[in-house]
Amino acid sequence: MQAIQAIIDQSKIEAKTDRGGTGQRNHERTHAAILDATIRTIARFSLSGTTVQRVAAAAGVSVGAVILHYKSKDALLVAALELVASDFEVARRQALLTAGDDPVAALTALVDVSLDPKVSDPDRIAVWSAFWGEAQSRDVYLQRVGILDAAYQTDLTKLMRDLIEVGNYTHLDAEAVALAMAGLLDGQWQDIMIAGAGYDRAHARRINHAFLAGLYPQHFQRP
Repeated sequence: MQAIQAIIDQSKIEAKTDRGGTGQRNHERTHAAILDATIRTIARFSLSGTTVQRVAAAAGVSVGAVILHYKSKDALLVAALELVASDFEVARRQALLTAGDDPVAALTALVDVSLDPKVSDPDRIAVWSAFWGEAQSRDVYLQRVGILDAAYQTDLTKLMRDLIEVGNYTHLDAEAVALAMAGLLDGQWQDIMIAGAGYDRAHARRINHAFLAGLYPQHFQRP
């Protein structure tokens, strides 16, 4: 414990040497580098195999710097989850805002967001999967981002319902088709995580549009 405290104290001293703009920018860069390294480390070693030492090595910073920014490994892991979740949520909400009241434009935008490498990078998807897949971490996932998952499904169901009403697709059930669409997108994320950089996102987009065309032939065309 004394050794760890000594590392933290040394990092604090180093941080205080420059309190100006440069110091703040360095702090922010280090913060971002640590989170990025955490995401990559989780993807490579899983949650249980992620250590402060491995994160520090991947980020190119000292162990003390990691401890200074995040007081524990658990806090570091949760921060990584919250980052990938918030980035996706911001992109998703922006897509809906841009689409306005047009459900076709909104669904098209949601497909594009889901397949955007910025939010569906294989390593980022691995973080989602790690928290959801490990029983001990699932409660943390639900507590931290469960509300975002619920909002996502609610918004998707509303879009499906709006399009059913606009196109008079009375044979469709909004909740059922929303769950099917979410399942298709989730499956593609799993494929991205497995295939990595070689995943054909353009082909995945065509599959999504073919699926929507099958449901709403008046509003979507088969690729």
